[in-house]
Amino acid sequence: MGYMLYQPLNIYLGEDSMRRVCFYNFQKIDDFHGYQIESFNVQSYFPKSRHGSLSELLSSGWNGYYDWNKLSTASGLDMLYQKRDPAYMKFAADFVNKFHDFDIIIMSTFCPIHPEILYHELKHPIKVLGFQDDPVSSYVRGIPYLWAFDAACYISPSYSQTELLSEKLTQWGCQKHFWRPLVSHQLEKVDPDEAFFQNRDIDLVYVGKAYSPKIGRLIRLKKKYGDRFQIHGHWPLNGYYGFARALLNKPIFPYRVTPISLNERTKLFHRAKIGFNMHLSEMPKETGNMRMYETTSHGMMMVCDKAGRDAHAQIFTPDKEAVFYDSIDDAIDKIDYYLANDMERIRIAKAGFNRATTEYDWENSTLRLLDWAYSLKKLKEVDSQ
Repeated sequence: MGYMLYQPLNIYLGEDSMRRVCFYNFQKIDDFHGYQIESFNVQSYFPKSRHGSLSELLSSGWNGYYDWNKLSTASGLDMLYQKRDPAYMKFAADFVNKFHDFDIIIMSTFCPIHPEILYHELKHPIKVLGFQDDPVSSYVRGIPYLWAFDAACYISPSYSQTELLSEKLTQWGCQKHFWRPLVSHQLEKVDPDEAFFQNRDIDLVYVGKAYSPKIGRLIRLKKKYGDRFQIHGHWPLNGYYGFARALLNKPIFPYRVTPISLNERTKLFHRAKIGFNMHLSEMPKETGNMRMYETTSHGMMMVCDKAGRDAHAQIFTPDKEAVFYDSIDDAIDKIDYYLANDMERIRIAKAGFNRATTEYDWENSTLRLLDWAYSLKKLKEVDSQ
């Protein structure tokens, strides 16, 4: 798995036994530095349905909206639990039976287990709740569950224009929290030469889903750069979602957006000069999506929106490791400048690449999270004694 920059905690604990971890939305690993990692498939317990409004159906790609809405929101989950929905109670019973004696449970994206079940039936594991889509989801699938967890991990250092997410978690009663960089395990390690940063023939790229608040910004950029700006992603309606926005009385995106494979995406990123990035909020709030690390680790210079409290600077140093913008007009000005000044672009791309591939390595980031969670378990055991 590569050179270890981080010294695992088990060296200091002096323990040889395998620690068992339930890590939702994660791949199964039999032995990850002393951790046996398991996940689970909640969707297999529920039939897919196509209920919902037109906008909800369009944004979900006509695929399973009804189940996701119930399982991933506090109100929907509580309804399943209060009514003792047979499929849900079967799933919950199987979950408790499988993971009740595990050491750690990490709900990394959302929590489909009702807090009452977590509190009463899963007392042995240390339980960590992931805050991933904040601030949009904080009061939808975060705070209502938090009382049943021992700790939290979060993706975005910032929560709003004025507050950090660590500060909000403390306000919400969670004293133990951990920042987890959202780094993909699929990133390939590259040993770059000078040509890796120089020989690039595509000006600008963006790969992402069709979130409605972002499409207006993509319309502006596509109108400005045309074929010089390549956009890919899994967009609903076979890639024609941008046209269907007319049915919602929204400006259309008159282009088909097609998905690309992981291998095709890697090749595209290695040809691109600038990777464009943005977050869901239209004003400086959250930061740290997966695209931040993917863009920089492929040798592109990243142009990214700013975060609340300038928290983006905690991840990459502005104008040294990445370029951050205040508005789309500001982004366009900066894209034009760095496309015209190639050496400056390469300087920033190199520094961003070095930061991303050393400090935000997936293996070490994951191990730090697991070791932190396990240290909480040991402290809990000491306190109970």
